[in-house]
Amino acid sequence: MKKLLLIGAGHAHLHIMKKFQEEQLDIEVTILSPSDYQYYSGMFSGYMEGVYSEKDMRVHLPSLADLAGITFIKGAALSIDAKGKVVLTEKGDVLSYDLLSMDIGSYTAGIDVPGARSHALRIKPNYRIEEVAEKMWGAEYPVVVGGGAAGIEIALSLTARRKKEGKKAVTLISHSTLLQSSSLKAQSKIEQIARSKKMNLILKEKVANVTTTSVITSGGKEIPYDQLLWLTGPKAPEMFRASKLPIDEAGYLLVEDTLQVKEYPAIFAAGDCATLRDYPDLPKAGVVAVRQSEVLWENIKAFLQEKDGVRFQPKKAYLSILSTGEKEGLLLYGKITLHHNLSWKLKNKIDRRFMEKYKTTNL
Repeated sequence: MKKLLLIGAGHAHLHIMKKFQEEQLDIEVTILSPSDYQYYSGMFSGYMEGVYSEKDMRVHLPSLADLAGITFIKGAALSIDAKGKVVLTEKGDVLSYDLLSMDIGSYTAGIDVPGARSHALRIKPNYRIEEVAEKMWGAEYPVVVGGGAAGIEIALSLTARRKKEGKKAVTLISHSTLLQSSSLKAQSKIEQIARSKKMNLILKEKVANVTTTSVITSGGKEIPYDQLLWLTGPKAPEMFRASKLPIDEAGYLLVEDTLQVKEYPAIFAAGDCATLRDYPDLPKAGVVAVRQSEVLWENIKAFLQEKDGVRFQPKKAYLSILSTGEKEGLLLYGKITLHHNLSWKLKNKIDRRFMEKYKTTNL
Protein backbone atom coordinates (compact mmCIF):
# COMPACT_ATOMS: atom_id res chain seq x y z
CA MET A 1 0.00 0.00 0.00
CA LYS A 2 1.32 3.45 -0.91
CA LYS A 3 2.02 6.06 1.76
CA LEU A 4 0.78 9.66 1.83
CA LEU A 5 2.58 11.89 4.32
CA LEU A 6 0.96 15.21 5.26
CA ILE A 7 3.34 17.73 6.86
CA GLY A 8 1.47 20.42 8.78
CA ALA A 9 -2.25 20.88 9.42
CA GLY A 10 -3.03 24.15 7.69
CA HIS A 11 -6.31 25.01 5.97
CA ALA A 12 -5.70 22.75 2.96
CA HIS A 13 -4.70 19.72 5.03
CA LEU A 14 -7.72 20.09 7.29
CA HIS A 15 -9.76 19.77 4.11
CA ILE A 16 -7.80 16.67 3.06
CA MET A 17 -8.44 15.07 6.45
CA LYS A 18 -12.14 15.81 6.15
CA LYS A 19 -12.28 14.35 2.63
CA PHE A 20 -10.73 11.10 3.90
CA GLN A 21 -13.74 10.76 6.21
CA GLU A 22 -16.02 10.92 3.19
CA GLU A 23 -14.02 9.02 0.59
CA GLN A 24 -11.75 6.04 1.24
CA LEU A 25 -8.63 5.63 -0.89
CA ASP A 26 -6.32 2.63 -0.97
CA ILE A 27 -3.47 4.48 0.73
CA GLU A 28 -1.86 4.72 4.16
CA VAL A 29 -2.06 8.30 5.44
CA THR A 30 0.03 9.95 8.18
CA ILE A 31 -0.04 13.56 9.34
CA LEU A 32 2.84 15.22 11.19
CA SER A 33 2.09 18.39 13.17
CA PRO A 34 3.87 20.01 16.16
CA SER A 35 0.74 20.43 18.29
CA ASP A 36 -2.36 18.39 19.12
CA TYR A 37 -4.33 21.44 18.03
CA GLN A 38 -4.51 23.41 14.81
CA TYR A 39 -5.45 27.02 15.51
CA TYR A 40 -7.49 29.07 13.04
CA SER A 41 -5.76 32.42 12.57
CA GLY A 42 -8.93 34.10 11.29
CA MET A 43 -10.24 34.05 14.87
CA PHE A 44 -7.08 35.26 16.63
CA SER A 45 -8.25 38.87 16.78
CA GLY A 46 -11.60 37.85 18.28
CA TYR A 47 -9.81 35.63 20.78
CA MET A 48 -7.51 38.49 21.78
CA GLU A 49 -10.55 40.69 22.37
CA GLY A 50 -12.40 38.02 24.32
CA VAL A 51 -15.15 37.34 21.76
CA TYR A 52 -14.03 33.72 21.22
CA SER A 53 -12.74 31.06 23.58
CA GLU A 54 -9.70 28.91 22.83
CA LYS A 55 -12.06 26.02 21.98
CA ASP A 56 -13.83 28.15 19.36
CA MET A 57 -10.65 28.65 17.32
CA ARG A 58 -8.93 25.27 17.46
CA VAL A 59 -9.31 21.79 15.97
CA HIS A 60 -8.23 18.69 17.92
CA LEU A 61 -6.09 16.93 15.34
CA PRO A 62 -5.88 13.42 16.89
CA SER A 63 -9.69 13.23 16.96
CA LEU A 64 -10.06 14.46 13.37
CA ALA A 65 -7.32 12.08 12.21
CA ASP A 66 -8.94 9.14 14.00
CA LEU A 67 -12.27 9.73 12.27
CA ALA A 68 -10.48 9.87 8.91
CA GLY A 69 -8.42 6.72 9.48
CA ILE A 70 -5.22 8.79 9.50
CA THR A 71 -2.22 8.24 11.78
CA PHE A 72 -1.39 11.41 13.76
CA ILE A 73 2.21 12.02 14.83
CA LYS A 74 3.04 14.97 17.07
CA GLY A 75 6.25 16.50 15.78
CA ALA A 76 7.84 18.72 13.16
CA ALA A 77 9.80 18.04 9.98
CA LEU A 78 13.47 18.97 9.96
CA SER A 79 14.49 18.05 6.41
CA ILE A 80 13.27 16.30 3.27
CA ASP A 81 15.19 13.87 1.08
CA ALA A 82 13.19 14.23 -2.13
CA LYS A 83 15.18 11.60 -4.03
CA GLY A 84 15.05 9.05 -1.23
CA LYS A 85 11.43 9.99 -0.41
CA VAL A 86 11.98 10.29 3.32
CA VAL A 87 11.40 13.05 5.89
CA LEU A 88 13.58 13.50 8.97
CA THR A 89 11.73 14.86 12.00
CA GLU A 90 13.13 17.08 14.76
CA LYS A 91 12.95 14.05 17.10
CA GLY A 92 15.18 12.05 14.76
CA ASP A 93 12.47 9.82 13.31
CA VAL A 94 12.60 8.94 9.60
CA LEU A 95 9.25 8.85 7.80
CA SER A 96 9.06 7.37 4.32
CA TYR A 97 6.49 8.36 1.72
CA ASP A 98 5.32 7.74 -1.82
CA LEU A 99 3.45 11.04 -1.88
CA LEU A 100 4.25 14.09 0.25
CA SER A 101 2.13 17.19 0.86
CA MET A 102 3.31 20.31 2.69
CA ASP A 103 1.01 22.80 4.42
CA ILE A 104 3.15 24.31 7.19
CA GLY A 105 2.45 28.02 6.80
CA SER A 106 5.15 30.64 7.22
CA TYR A 107 7.25 32.13 9.99
CA THR A 108 7.77 35.70 11.22
CA ALA A 109 9.86 38.13 9.18
CA GLY A 110 12.16 40.85 10.52
CA ILE A 111 13.00 39.07 13.75
CA ASP A 112 16.73 39.62 13.09
CA VAL A 113 16.50 43.21 14.35
CA PRO A 114 18.96 43.45 17.28
CA GLY A 115 17.21 42.30 20.47
CA ALA A 116 13.95 41.27 18.79
CA ARG A 117 14.52 37.52 18.78
CA SER A 118 15.26 37.42 22.51
CA HIS A 119 12.65 39.94 23.71
CA ALA A 120 9.67 39.85 21.33
CA LEU A 121 6.73 37.45 21.43
CA ARG A 122 5.76 35.67 18.22
CA ILE A 123 2.49 33.91 17.40
CA LYS A 124 3.93 31.69 14.67
CA PRO A 125 3.86 28.72 14.84
CA ASN A 126 0.18 29.32 15.59
CA TYR A 127 -0.05 26.99 18.56
CA ARG A 128 1.66 29.74 20.57
CA ILE A 129 -1.47 31.93 20.45
CA GLU A 130 -2.86 31.03 23.89
CA GLU A 131 0.45 31.67 25.67
CA VAL A 132 1.03 34.93 23.77
CA ALA A 133 -2.50 36.16 24.46
CA GLU A 134 -2.14 35.60 28.21
CA LYS A 135 1.02 37.71 28.27
CA MET A 136 -0.44 40.51 26.16
CA TRP A 137 -3.63 40.60 28.26
CA GLY A 138 -1.59 41.15 31.41
CA ALA A 139 0.68 43.84 29.96
CA GLU A 140 0.76 47.39 31.30
CA TYR A 141 2.56 48.75 28.24
CA PRO A 142 1.74 46.47 25.27
CA VAL A 143 3.47 47.21 21.97
CA VAL A 144 2.77 45.55 18.61
CA VAL A 145 5.22 45.77 15.70
CA GLY A 146 3.75 45.33 12.22
CA GLY A 147 1.36 47.37 10.11
CA GLY A 148 -0.08 44.59 7.98
CA ALA A 149 -3.44 42.91 8.48
CA ALA A 150 -2.31 40.67 11.36
CA GLY A 151 -0.63 43.46 13.34
CA ILE A 152 -3.52 45.86 12.90
CA GLU A 153 -6.21 43.31 13.80
CA ILE A 154 -4.43 42.16 16.95
CA ALA A 155 -3.61 45.72 18.06
CA LEU A 156 -7.19 46.91 17.52
CA SER A 157 -8.63 43.86 19.29
CA LEU A 158 -6.32 44.35 22.27
CA THR A 159 -7.25 48.03 22.32
CA ALA A 160 -10.97 47.12 22.45
CA ARG A 161 -10.36 44.68 25.30
CA ARG A 162 -8.27 47.18 27.24
CA LYS A 163 -10.90 49.88 26.79
CA LYS A 164 -13.42 47.67 28.62
CA GLU A 165 -10.85 47.08 31.38
CA GLY A 166 -9.98 50.76 31.72
CA LYS A 167 -6.36 50.19 30.66
CA LYS A 168 -3.98 52.23 28.51
CA ALA A 169 -4.14 51.90 24.73
CA VAL A 170 -1.89 49.70 22.62
CA THR A 171 1.06 51.15 20.71
CA LEU A 172 1.49 49.97 17.11
CA ILE A 173 4.76 50.52 15.22
CA SER A 174 4.97 50.16 11.44
CA HIS A 175 7.81 50.91 9.01
CA SER A 176 5.18 52.04 6.47
CA THR A 177 1.61 53.23 6.33
CA LEU A 178 -0.95 50.73 7.63
CA LEU A 179 -2.04 48.09 5.10
CA GLN A 180 0.66 49.24 2.69
CA SER A 181 -0.21 46.61 0.06
CA SER A 182 -3.89 47.65 -0.04
CA SER A 183 -5.52 50.59 -1.82
CA LEU A 184 -4.87 54.16 -0.67
CA LYS A 185 -8.50 54.32 0.39
CA ALA A 186 -8.07 51.27 2.61
CA GLN A 187 -4.81 52.65 4.06
CA SER A 188 -6.48 55.95 4.92
CA LYS A 189 -9.57 54.28 6.38
CA ILE A 190 -7.71 51.89 8.67
CA GLU A 191 -5.52 54.70 10.01
CA GLN A 192 -8.65 56.76 10.69
CA ILE A 193 -10.21 53.80 12.53
CA ALA A 194 -7.08 53.21 14.62
CA ARG A 195 -6.81 56.87 15.62
CA SER A 196 -10.52 57.06 16.45
CA LYS A 197 -9.98 54.18 18.89
CA LYS A 198 -7.14 56.13 20.57
CA MET A 199 -4.43 53.71 19.50
CA ASN A 200 -0.87 55.04 19.69
CA LEU A 201 0.48 54.91 16.12
CA ILE A 202 4.12 55.25 15.16
CA LEU A 203 4.23 55.03 11.37
CA LYS A 204 6.98 55.13 8.73
CA GLU A 205 9.66 54.26 11.27
CA LYS A 206 11.60 51.03 11.40
CA VAL A 207 12.56 49.32 14.63
CA ALA A 208 16.32 49.72 15.00
CA ASN A 209 16.86 47.98 18.33
CA VAL A 210 14.98 46.24 21.13
CA THR A 211 16.17 46.36 24.73
CA THR A 212 14.64 44.60 27.72
CA THR A 213 12.34 47.57 28.36
CA SER A 214 12.22 49.72 25.19
CA VAL A 215 11.75 49.65 21.44
CA ILE A 216 14.06 52.13 19.71
CA THR A 217 13.06 53.31 16.23
CA SER A 218 15.15 54.49 13.32
CA GLY A 219 13.89 58.00 14.04
CA GLY A 220 15.26 57.89 17.57
CA LYS A 221 11.98 57.33 19.41
CA GLU A 222 12.17 55.19 22.54
CA ILE A 223 8.92 53.37 23.32
CA PRO A 224 8.65 51.60 26.67
CA TYR A 225 7.02 48.16 26.79
CA ASP A 226 6.58 45.24 29.14
CA GLN A 227 5.20 42.91 26.44
CA LEU A 228 6.20 43.21 22.78
CA LEU A 229 4.43 41.29 20.00
CA TRP A 230 6.20 40.94 16.65
CA LEU A 231 3.78 40.64 13.70
CA THR A 232 5.82 41.85 10.75
CA GLY A 233 4.65 39.62 7.94
CA PRO A 234 5.57 36.19 6.57
CA LYS A 235 8.97 34.54 6.19
CA ALA A 236 9.65 31.27 4.39
CA PRO A 237 10.48 28.13 6.39
CA GLU A 238 14.21 27.35 6.27
CA MET A 239 13.58 23.65 5.66
CA PHE A 240 13.08 23.93 1.89
CA ARG A 241 16.40 25.68 1.31
CA ALA A 242 18.18 23.28 3.66
CA SER A 243 16.64 20.32 1.81
CA LYS A 244 17.82 21.72 -1.55
CA LEU A 245 14.29 21.81 -2.94
CA PRO A 246 13.27 24.30 -5.66
CA ILE A 247 12.47 27.64 -4.03
CA ASP A 248 11.72 31.23 -5.06
CA GLU A 249 13.94 34.18 -4.12
CA ALA A 250 12.35 34.41 -0.68
CA GLY A 251 12.81 30.71 0.10
CA TYR A 252 9.24 29.48 -0.40
CA LEU A 253 8.73 26.08 -2.05
CA LEU A 254 8.15 26.58 -5.77
CA VAL A 255 5.14 24.72 -7.19
CA GLU A 256 3.22 24.57 -10.44
CA ASP A 257 -0.49 25.36 -10.76
CA THR A 258 -1.19 21.68 -9.98
CA LEU A 259 0.43 22.45 -6.58
CA GLN A 260 3.25 20.01 -7.42
CA VAL A 261 6.99 20.59 -7.40
CA LYS A 262 8.01 20.32 -11.06
CA GLU A 263 11.27 18.49 -10.36
CA TYR A 264 9.63 16.17 -7.79
CA PRO A 265 5.98 15.59 -8.80
CA ALA A 266 5.41 13.37 -5.74
CA ILE A 267 5.74 16.52 -3.60
CA PHE A 268 2.75 18.86 -3.25
CA ALA A 269 2.37 22.07 -1.27
CA ALA A 270 -0.42 24.53 -0.47
CA GLY A 271 -0.90 27.71 1.54
CA ASP A 272 1.68 30.20 2.73
CA CYS A 273 4.67 27.84 2.53
CA ALA A 274 4.50 27.67 -1.27
CA THR A 275 4.80 30.08 -4.20
CA LEU A 276 3.06 29.29 -7.47
CA ARG A 277 5.53 29.71 -10.33
CA ASP A 278 2.91 31.32 -12.61
CA TYR A 279 1.42 33.51 -9.85
CA PRO A 280 4.39 34.67 -7.73
CA ASP A 281 2.55 37.70 -6.33
CA LEU A 282 -0.36 35.74 -4.89
CA PRO A 283 -0.85 36.95 -1.29
CA LYS A 284 0.19 34.77 1.64
CA ALA A 285 -3.32 34.58 3.06
CA GLY A 286 -5.59 31.89 4.45
CA VAL A 287 -8.26 32.54 1.84
CA VAL A 288 -5.85 31.36 -0.86
CA ALA A 289 -5.10 28.12 1.01
CA VAL A 290 -8.82 27.46 1.41
CA ARG A 291 -9.33 27.82 -2.35
CA GLN A 292 -6.35 25.56 -3.05
CA SER A 293 -7.63 22.79 -0.80
CA GLU A 294 -10.01 21.10 -3.26
CA VAL A 295 -7.39 21.30 -6.03
CA LEU A 296 -4.94 19.58 -3.69
CA TRP A 297 -7.42 16.81 -2.93
CA GLU A 298 -8.27 16.19 -6.59
CA ASN A 299 -4.60 16.15 -7.56
CA ILE A 300 -3.59 13.73 -4.81
CA LYS A 301 -6.22 11.36 -6.19
CA ALA A 302 -5.10 12.00 -9.77
CA PHE A 303 -1.47 11.28 -8.88
CA LEU A 304 -2.40 7.96 -7.28
CA GLN A 305 -4.45 7.04 -10.33
CA GLU A 306 -1.70 8.24 -12.70
CA LYS A 307 -4.04 10.79 -14.27
CA ASP A 308 -3.58 14.46 -15.15
CA GLY A 309 -4.40 16.84 -12.31
CA VAL A 310 -6.57 19.94 -12.28
CA ARG A 311 -5.03 23.41 -12.25
CA PHE A 312 -5.43 26.11 -9.64
CA GLN A 313 -6.62 29.43 -11.03
CA PRO A 314 -6.48 32.36 -8.59
CA LYS A 315 -9.31 34.86 -8.44
CA LYS A 316 -8.62 38.43 -9.50
CA ALA A 317 -9.70 39.68 -6.08
CA TYR A 318 -10.17 38.04 -2.68
CA LEU A 319 -12.55 39.09 0.05
CA SER A 320 -10.75 40.28 3.16
CA ILE A 321 -12.44 41.37 6.39
CA LEU A 322 -10.35 42.79 9.22
CA SER A 323 -11.78 42.81 12.72
CA THR A 324 -11.36 46.33 14.09
CA GLY A 325 -12.64 45.61 17.60
CA GLU A 326 -16.03 46.05 19.28
CA LYS A 327 -17.64 43.73 16.70
CA GLU A 328 -16.90 46.03 13.78
CA GLY A 329 -15.00 45.05 10.65
CA LEU A 330 -13.29 46.58 7.63
CA LEU A 331 -14.36 44.77 4.46
CA LEU A 332 -11.99 44.95 1.48
CA TYR A 333 -12.89 43.52 -1.92
CA GLY A 334 -11.40 44.97 -5.07
CA LYS A 335 -12.22 48.67 -4.95
CA ILE A 336 -14.81 48.22 -2.18
CA THR A 337 -13.88 49.43 1.31
CA LEU A 338 -16.60 49.21 3.96
CA HIS A 339 -16.35 49.63 7.73
CA HIS A 340 -19.46 48.46 9.56
CA ASN A 341 -20.73 46.04 12.20
CA LEU A 342 -22.30 44.06 9.33
CA SER A 343 -18.78 43.43 7.99
CA TRP A 344 -17.83 41.86 11.31
CA LYS A 345 -21.03 39.78 11.36
CA LEU A 346 -20.14 38.41 7.92
CA LYS A 347 -16.60 37.61 9.06
CA ASN A 348 -17.93 35.90 12.19
CA LYS A 349 -20.33 33.81 10.09
CA ILE A 350 -17.58 32.77 7.65
CA ASP A 351 -15.12 31.92 10.43
CA ARG A 352 -17.58 29.92 12.52
CA ARG A 353 -18.82 28.03 9.47
CA PHE A 354 -15.23 27.14 8.57
CA MET A 355 -14.54 25.80 12.05
CA GLU A 356 -17.78 23.83 12.25
CA LYS A 357 -16.62 21.70 9.33
CA TYR A 358 -13.63 20.38 11.27
CA LYS A 359 -14.74 20.36 14.90
CA THR A 360 -15.06 16.78 16.10
CA THR A 361 -14.96 17.22 19.88
CA ASN A 362 -15.33 19.91 22.51
CA LEU A 363 -11.58 19.79 23.23
